[in-house]
Amino acid sequence: MNIKNSVIFTKKELLYFCIQRFAFGFSYSFMIPIIPLFFNSLGLSTLVIGRVMSLHGVGKALTQMPSGVVSDKIGDKLLLIISYGLLSCIPFSYTFASSKVMASIIYIIQGALLGISAPATFSVLSRSLDENKRGESTGYASAVFTLGGAVGALIGGFIVTKLGNYNFAFYLSSVGIVLSIIFVVIKIKKPETKVRKSNKSKDSQGSSIKDVIKTKKYNKFAPKIILLGAIAFLGDFIYGCIVSIFPFYGQEVLGASAFYTCIIISVYLFVFGVFAPVGGWSSDKIGVKKQLFLSFIVMNSSLFLLSFIRGIIVFTIIIIVYFLGATFLNSALQNSLLKFGDKPEIKSIVFGFVGACESLGYAISPIVSSFVYELNKRYLFGMLLVSSLIVFITFLILYKKAFSLKLS
Repeated sequence: MNIKNSVIFTKKELLYFCIQRFAFGFSYSFMIPIIPLFFNSLGLSTLVIGRVMSLHGVGKALTQMPSGVVSDKIGDKLLLIISYGLLSCIPFSYTFASSKVMASIIYIIQGALLGISAPATFSVLSRSLDENKRGESTGYASAVFTLGGAVGALIGGFIVTKLGNYNFAFYLSSVGIVLSIIFVVIKIKKPETKVRKSNKSKDSQGSSIKDVIKTKKYNKFAPKIILLGAIAFLGDFIYGCIVSIFPFYGQEVLGASAFYTCIIISVYLFVFGVFAPVGGWSSDKIGVKKQLFLSFIVMNSSLFLLSFIRGIIVFTIIIIVYFLGATFLNSALQNSLLKFGDKPEIKSIVFGFVGACESLGYAISPIVSSFVYELNKRYLFGMLLVSSLIVFITFLILYKKAFSLKLS
């Protein structure tokens, strides 16, 4: 893969998209590793934190499907600006959260706002990428967000664990998101074409749903949509478990420091950021189906080893290998998903559905992982292995039908 000839330098729209995603990922991720610690400082138990984080995911899941329809109505750029604007208020709001209830409500609202932004983000990306280098384009788009997130998470974790100042991290997050909005307003173009409007909003939404049903019936896309939804579910399920429980698992099971747990979350994002373009490029070269299979093998093997390894050095090496497998899985997922961008009549519904599956994974992960953690702290990665195996079996059952037809 020649960096000079990379699509990110040859397609201006993709470059602008990546810049705004890096800025938003960097700013938003100040909060990611510190939220569980912030809740804990307010007196919330591990189990209660899991429930609150689950409601965060529920809010995110519930808003994605209707937001896909809204994105078609008002335009993806406008919806992105609105959602970012509301999200910029969230970190600042935490500085006033002196009670458990208030902090929990803010976090649930935060999830709903993320759900609103997701379909618009996918829509903007789908019209910014190079159709001949779809995997590479999506790889860079994923990379910049997670790479920015890795740096932001590391800085946020440092501010809290070393300086003991939650408010400063929250202030930085809010300011950064506002700067992201300014860039979107200036550099991201409005969509050139809009989906045809019907006389009534209700009729338009009903027509879109009929289009999806028709696509499933005649073009046999249902297996692919279900499979992509299952993989998206798994990705955020495991990510949600690590974000919500690993800060406690690292200290209580591995005997590591709080800063180490923040570093691991940052490394998670950093690996995604560095290797997502490689994963996107390889999915173009070897094919999505083969890359999904190989990624599952790496992930399942790593989770099996993580379920019983307790030494910090060996644990760190193996979890990085897992992160690599998950990165390549996500790159293949994004490559396949964004092919629906060529079908404007259904793309927002499909993006919304897969995004809702992703959010559902995040919604149930904290409550499931906290329950398992309370039952036995050492079962965490064993539970993640079982979850990954279930989706892998789903892949083996559906992959022939899912990839038998092209989106053309």
